[in-house]
Amino acid sequence: MINKYFQRELSHLRDLAAEFSKAHPALAPMLAAQSTDPDVERMLEGTAFLSGLVNEKLDDDFPQIVHSLTQLIFPHYLRPIPSTTVIQFTPKKSLLETSKVARGTELASREIEGTNCIFTTCYDVELHPLRISDVQLEHQREGTATLRIKLELTGAMLENWNPDHLRFHLAGSYEEALSRYYMLFHKVTQISLQADGEEPKYLRPSSLGTVGFDQDEALLPYPTRSFPGYRYLQEYFIQSRKFLFFDLCDLGSWKNKQGRNFEIALTIDTKNFEPPQCTLKDFRLFATPAINIFKHSATPIMLDHKRPEYKITPFGGNPTHYQVYSVDRVRGVEQGTAQTREYQRFEMFNPQTDATPVYTVNSTRSAIGDETVQSLSVAYPINEGLPKKEVISLDIHCTNASLASALQAGDICMGTDTSPELSTFENISQPTAPVQPPLEKNVLWRLLSHLYTNFLSIADADKLRSLIKIYIFTDTKDQNKVVANTKRVESIQSVTVTSGDRLVKGHLVRGQMIEIVLDREGFADNGDMYLFGCVLDRFIAGYAAVNCFTRLTVIDSLYKEKYTWPARLGNRPLV
Repeated sequence: MINKYFQRELSHLRDLAAEFSKAHPALAPMLAAQSTDPDVERMLEGTAFLSGLVNEKLDDDFPQIVHSLTQLIFPHYLRPIPSTTVIQFTPKKSLLETSKVARGTELASREIEGTNCIFTTCYDVELHPLRISDVQLEHQREGTATLRIKLELTGAMLENWNPDHLRFHLAGSYEEALSRYYMLFHKVTQISLQADGEEPKYLRPSSLGTVGFDQDEALLPYPTRSFPGYRYLQEYFIQSRKFLFFDLCDLGSWKNKQGRNFEIALTIDTKNFEPPQCTLKDFRLFATPAINIFKHSATPIMLDHKRPEYKITPFGGNPTHYQVYSVDRVRGVEQGTAQTREYQRFEMFNPQTDATPVYTVNSTRSAIGDETVQSLSVAYPINEGLPKKEVISLDIHCTNASLASALQAGDICMGTDTSPELSTFENISQPTAPVQPPLEKNVLWRLLSHLYTNFLSIADADKLRSLIKIYIFTDTKDQNKVVANTKRVESIQSVTVTSGDRLVKGHLVRGQMIEIVLDREGFADNGDMYLFGCVLDRFIAGYAAVNCFTRLTVIDSLYKEKYTWPARLGNRPLV
């Protein structure tokens, strides 16, 4: 940001110097032309840098108060959004039974500029001695097709293998993966499981479950005080591939199975629908989204109480390869003593009962780059005497800033202390570009948009578009994604809300039926529109009143096709 102010001030100084020399040639004849003296140039550049910083400060509308309020009420909003990707694990031949790779497992990349980027997994992954041997889409009688996924157990027998569900990731090109997602959740009419030589076991289409919406499947570590509906929006806008998974559930009911090979057959309704190609590489087992966030430590701060805030610097390595994501713990040790005391977050402080020092973390844009810089401020109880010098230690979570986006597919393949031993792994998509939070102008408007939001305010197309768009952060190198997301949100043409009642477990429940018309031109295809509707369904459900259900219907403005989701009571479907 400082670059434009510096260039403007430097140009202004040179133009003003030339004008002054022309008006007063006797006083300043040497200012008429650009100097070749490096000392003079250094003075001009130094003056331009300082005046540029002053002008930047004057233009930022003094956001400290607004930032503090935003962090207090919506603590998720001013955090940077790190790079993300999708990781696939490949079981080794030595894996003979189901093994779990827990959410939060850290994986490392190959060195880039001397630093290994660390990514943390977001889903639990159940590893089985299993592989997909073939995938075929067979067109049968008119209006019907069958998707056949053939699998083989490599280290166990079917009679001894009893998982509750099996998770698949829809890989391949993004547009085709969206079309497969739409096909699976909107066009499947029947599912069957069949081992070689055995009778098939039939399952209902509802045995296919969506992935990525539960709290334990979050991509971004959201504070508990934040509304989870905002997380759905942010995650959709930065890494929508995290939703391109599906669970085949109810496997526990499949008893008639022998041998090692079996087939999953999904019957597809192809009336007015052209199914996408489906090949072996388009369906992946043992995959999970991962995010470039990891535990780290910061350089200790010498707290001499001579400044209002102190910059938080991640410990070790190239400082440009690390960015503070969050501060988790702050402790202080007075000089000359071994006594440690904890600092409490300001928003958790109770002035009536607490006599504990507090801290706040302030976010500002770096003066020399585009990254977000975090600084620490502390305060003490009123009855405490003059504070003494302290050494402050911090536990933090970090990202690798823009370094991670330089990685390619296959580069995240190095183990850490928490990596699984019975599988290899690699990223099957290129890491996304990190996104910086909106710290400059219009933060007050964004805060007010949050504060005045309720169910009635989003029952209007203009207000709904405005609210959703404040989660499209534009400070990223991937501007194509910004344009595409903005186009999707702008496609909301109308919102209609009608009230209704529904009998749930013998009780009459009041609810709202929401109908949203979307402009087809804003989406690549049906799958793109359907996934956007899935996110809207969860987002809107969170705004409903207590004990009030919602039911969303999305209408394609061009083809008039309707997509209706089951009624929801908060996060629970009423089916």
